[in-house]
Amino acid sequence: MDLHVGNPMVRGALTLFPVFNGGAVRGRGYDLGGGSLHVAERAGTPVVDQLVVTNRGPRPALLTEGELLTGGRQDRVVTRPVLVAAGRSVVVAVRCVEAGRWAGGAGHVRAGERAPVAVRAATDDQSAVWRRVAGYGTGATGALRDTTRDRRERARLLVGATAPLPFQCGVLAGVAGQPLLLEVFDSPRTLAAAWDGLLAGIAVDAVDADPVVTPAAGPAGSPGRSPRCRPRRCPAGSGDRVRRGDARRSRRVPVLAGRAIVTVATNPAHPLVSA
Repeated sequence: MDLHVGNPMVRGALTLFPVFNGGAVRGRGYDLGGGSLHVAERAGTPVVDQLVVTNRGPRPALLTEGELLTGGRQDRVVTRPVLVAAGRSVVVAVRCVEAGRWAGGAGHVRAGERAPVAVRAATDDQSAVWRRVAGYGTGATGALRDTTRDRRERARLLVGATAPLPFQCGVLAGVAGQPLLLEVFDSPRTLAAAWDGLLAGIAVDAVDADPVVTPAAGPAGSPGRSPRCRPRRCPAGSGDRVRRGDARRSRRVPVLAGRAIVTVATNPAHPLVSA
């Protein structure tokens, strides 16, 4: 990816820098799934940190990092973006975001919602995920959708009128004056499809933060350009994966036809991530 950062939009404590990808494509060769992806518990004995995703569609389909999968034995969150080949089933790594329930059906529902960044950043540790989910509030089963209910309503008001710019492929989001999350796709179409859930998830962590005044010229004072992303090949579903950045910031991300489909990075020094 060849990334360029534009001027920000500010909403309270939330700052959103548009990110443009010089390597963007028009024909993606994959979908975000729609009704073609079937998500279910593992057959036999279900496993807390694993779900089975089956792509019944004619093209590869993308599960995004932080996507909420509700239902089943308990609600889960996807820990990393996953590209599922057409006609294939894969076991996907997830974390539980509903600590008080282990009962119900086998299937899960995809509603296009994303977990807050503070939860996404903790998915290497199930106990940390539960602590952060509980930190938002209370609910009968400790479900993330219940603990964040009030915040999610205010988050929708905060970002409900926003939309990606023409040719925009990603966003660099800051909360309370510090960069928090970078998420960039290979196509403006993918960002547009993921926009509402992505922004609402980010805004959940911003609604109670103190508003700040941020520069209007870019995260370092002027519009910037990030280094190119050079893939390192290794199998991952129907594509490859790339590793980018230092050990604390690196992410393995899906690659299709030699290009990164999505790059995700969080700032480990942000108080929402390091707390």
